[in-house]
Amino acid sequence: MLNPNNDRLDYGQLLSPPAGYYLDFAVGTTYSLDLDALVGASLALGLSEETDSVLMNNPVCLLEALRSTGDKVALFCEGGQIGIPGKVTPLYILLEKMVFPVKTMRRKTIAAYPSFHPKFWLIRYKKSEKELLYRVVVLSRNLTFDRSWDITFYMDGYNTKKESKKAMQQNEPICDFLRYLLTQLPSDENGKEKAKGIRLLIKELSEVIFEPAEKEFYDFEFIPNGIRNSRGEYYSFDQTELFNETFHEIMIMSPFLSGGIIRNFNDRNIKSPIQDAKYMLITREMSLEKLKPEDVSNFSIYTMRDSVIDGEMAISDENENAQKQDIHAKVYMMRKYSTSSLYLGSLNASHNAVYGNIEFMIKLTAKNRYLNLEKLKASLFCGDENNPDNPFRLTPLGKAIIDKASDKSDILNSVIKDINRCNPLAEVSKESEEYYSIRVYFDEYDLKDFKVTLRPLLSNRTVEFGKEMMFDKLTVTQLSEFYVLSVSDGETSLERVIVIQTKGLPDDREKAVVSSVVSNRECFYRYIAFLLGDDSILSALESSILGSNALSKQNKQAYNLPALYEKMLQTAAVAPEKFKGIEYLIKTISEDGIIPESFKKLYETFRKVVKLDG
Repeated sequence: MLNPNNDRLDYGQLLSPPAGYYLDFAVGTTYSLDLDALVGASLALGLSEETDSVLMNNPVCLLEALRSTGDKVALFCEGGQIGIPGKVTPLYILLEKMVFPVKTMRRKTIAAYPSFHPKFWLIRYKKSEKELLYRVVVLSRNLTFDRSWDITFYMDGYNTKKESKKAMQQNEPICDFLRYLLTQLPSDENGKEKAKGIRLLIKELSEVIFEPAEKEFYDFEFIPNGIRNSRGEYYSFDQTELFNETFHEIMIMSPFLSGGIIRNFNDRNIKSPIQDAKYMLITREMSLEKLKPEDVSNFSIYTMRDSVIDGEMAISDENENAQKQDIHAKVYMMRKYSTSSLYLGSLNASHNAVYGNIEFMIKLTAKNRYLNLEKLKASLFCGDENNPDNPFRLTPLGKAIIDKASDKSDILNSVIKDINRCNPLAEVSKESEEYYSIRVYFDEYDLKDFKVTLRPLLSNRTVEFGKEMMFDKLTVTQLSEFYVLSVSDGETSLERVIVIQTKGLPDDREKAVVSSVVSNRECFYRYIAFLLGDDSILSALESSILGSNALSKQNKQAYNLPALYEKMLQTAAVAPEKFKGIEYLIKTISEDGIIPESFKKLYETFRKVVKLDG
């Protein structure tokens, strides 16, 4: 358990449907978001491929992944915390259906806006109308390509087809969390459709029983933070046993700290008869500056070794994508007598996290013989504390590193958060047959000495920030609800993607995106062969070979119809849902001559067989 060398989970594997199942609906949350990582998640959810699959470079495969997941995924993130993607393409227009930024309201408990900070997935997979499987995933990891060390736990559940008191009690916190997410959806058609999916999940959770796969855990509890329950009271992590009970052992792993929170643990047992308690803290070295000696007088403190933090940089001098890595996991282990509790999820040991942010955690309960501080240390340290494979080292409190660059970045981030809450709105107007213009409106905001600019994500047209901004001569594939907001103090700059609800977007935008990928008959057949293949990568290779060979013949329209008929026949029998992809393609392609008449006739036959409703 938690051994860095052995106990690894891949984000893509967490999301991919189990064998024989396919994605029906998914709700995910993250604080920060990388749009490229969301594309990878779509590959996993829609095509069961790894997030770094070679299919990331295949536009046909990406189009199908985004098409098949766009209506089935609702991903919520902190407003103003979407990173700039590495390679922007018009395909990112298809991500708009999935992404919903959250703008939290101020609370008296913290000075700044609370952060929307949970990392959570609830996924419904389907094998048939009667065979459903549910997966709940609780993480500390954002949906980004950050290399930091994180923690993940997931478990599957099955629908019992009847309400049960156990299911209702077990899943009530998830239902309350989902109800909060419903309040963050827009009132447009896409928002209404996603709301239907979430409400159905809430209804079904009264019949779903989750069970941990690990024999060590005999009980569990879902714990949100910073949202209201069905009685109107706030879920608050400071009301849990973790923050109120005395203990014999405590282990805290958190990258970010507040002295008062750690002091709470340090002094917990002062009036208790427990005198020999053990205390361990694992954090980032730069976070030690937040602590005073009296905050951690009982703790042994560990930070990650420099060789691990700089490891990727050290061996990748010429790789511009190489990153440093550090602890980002949030783990709390508390043992009292023979019972041990393990808390995992998004909550840092900081004041803002505990008393303001929206978070999500899970509590796992085990017996001391399975889970205790010594076992956890041996697992985290890969054996003995002094062994060379131990990624952590004992660190004196006085050896703190102050990251001033991070302080500057925090200030610029707060400006982006403020601007993002200035009620942005955009409207599209048609200039000519070829071009459009967009007017963007914000409430008045005092920029002070900051330089702020805005541009559409799919265009290089940049303007100075103001109450009203205009972008002209944009093509249909440059129109998007994603905009790049840039803030600079003269020395440091920060860019983030923000989502602005945009009125008047033309209905043929998606058609233009599809046509830019499926631009000729060869691409069309590649797409069809890919849709009908059993294995995504294999079918991509097959379609490439078949497409180039078949289309080199004189009779291009025929395109080996007997083989295609056989594949469609097999698909109709075992995976009729795949025909929805073909239906989408035929309806969306706008150019004449790309879809052969012979294929249209063949498809119409199968369309009636699988009873597509259009």
